[in-house]
Amino acid sequence: MHPDERLSPAGDPSQLAIRQLTPCDRPALAFVFRTLGARSRYQRFHGIKTSLSSPELDRLTSVDHWHHEALIAWSPTPRTPIGVARYARCEAFDLAELAVTVADPWQRRGVGRALLLALRALALHAGIRRFTATLLWENHGALALAKELDRSAVVGQDTGVAELMLQL
Repeated sequence: MHPDERLSPAGDPSQLAIRQLTPCDRPALAFVFRTLGARSRYQRFHGIKTSLSSPELDRLTSVDHWHHEALIAWSPTPRTPIGVARYARCEAFDLAELAVTVADPWQRRGVGRALLLALRALALHAGIRRFTATLLWENHGALALAKELDRSAVVGQDTGVAELMLQL
């Protein structure tokens, strides 16, 4: 890919740089949050959220890469942070809560799928066999992404909210 070219709308996830998140990624994580529109923020946080506080950024970047893992995706040239996927192990050792966030301009271009597949590989290595995810029924992108794992089931639901169990 020529350095001046951007990913086409269909995208080429192989051109992404995906790596483990570190505490040094605080500014990158804040940048990704700023690229989320109001609807994306509502769907991700299930409420109105205008910013990430300093303690939230500390918590989100404090990962031990075993019980709490996070990956960050960077766009092709120029490298810009465009998405984050994370899991946090639950009380059951083989179960972890999943969250995926992709910057609005990069949604529906394979970024979430690439992040999820990379995170799944790390989770399996860490002994995690199931992800749980809480999402809004209206979040069709997240529902489609959950189906990428082939074996997902709705294990609980409330008004507008679904609790999914994803077998890895």
